[in-house]
Amino acid sequence: MAKDKGQSVEPKQATKDVLRWTDDMDQILLNALMEEVHKGNRHDGSFSSEAYLNVVAVLRSNIDPTITKQHIKNRMKTLKDRFGEAYDLFGSLSGFGWNSTTRRFTAEEQVWQELIRVSFFFVSFINSGVLHFIS
Repeated sequence: MAKDKGQSVEPKQATKDVLRWTDDMDQILLNALMEEVHKGNRHDGSFSSEAYLNVVAVLRSNIDPTITKQHIKNRMKTLKDRFGEAYDLFGSLSGFGWNSTTRRFTAEEQVWQELIRVSFFFVSFINSGVLHFIS
């Protein structure tokens, strides 16, 4: 089969359309991506084809043999979106800090209560950490 210009062909394997990611899976993915950065396989903000092949191999051997490059790209987009939401929410707000030990946003109780009055959405950030954030 001929390869379309600009597209890679992955070996034929059974794939899952939907992959449910766990925190442990995210950690393996992020470690594999960091390894590719250290190898120099990220240029101008993008991972090389070699990097994706390496990450797919790591995830297939450690998580699920049906993982594809598309699963990885989708998860990276989700993680970037989540980080962006947290950054937008807390980056410009006064009275919030970051505790790198607990990996949680911190604030005085009054500051949290004022924010929760605006939107109940923020309650989830009081007791939950951001597991894979590197400070």
